[in-house]
Amino acid sequence: MIFQKHKHIVPGLNTTSTADISFMLLIFFLVTTSMDTDKGLLRQLPPADTHKEQQETDVEKGALMAFKITAQDKLMLDNAEISYDEVTPRVETFVEHRGKRHLISIEADAQASYNAYFHLQNALMKAYEKVRNKAAATEYGKPYNQLTEAQRNKVKDQWPQRIAETCQSSEEGGAQ
Repeated sequence: MIFQKHKHIVPGLNTTSTADISFMLLIFFLVTTSMDTDKGLLRQLPPADTHKEQQETDVEKGALMAFKITAQDKLMLDNAEISYDEVTPRVETFVEHRGKRHLISIEADAQASYNAYFHLQNALMKAYEKVRNKAAATEYGKPYNQLTEAQRNKVKDQWPQRIAETCQSSEEGGAQ
């Protein structure tokens, strides 16, 4: 008796259009997805120092400049409203008159926008940059960014950046 071999045919799926569909989906998601870049502060943060303890500092009343950003993004200086354009010259004169004894306090409401906070930070950095440039020009005859590292450190020690920040929270107590 002769046995016939039956060929088993496996049914196949037509996958020719699968690559086209996945390519079209990929293009669709690339085109419709927004790729926003985050903006940050233009400042170099100091390295983390795990051995350093917090120091409590006594501040004279006249040596404190207190900024406050309200929930409506209004900027207050010593409880009086001020525009962001006025911040740089006022801080510059304040730091020049007080020297190392100055302290700038920033209190931001939790509902304040990041934009208002960054405007204030940029104005403060601009004021410190102007003060340090004046000191560098007086002492070394060139701008701060053209000084050597040792010279820059000396100018930084003469005109330190002293900013204390707090965030005002509208919530009190624990979770409900």
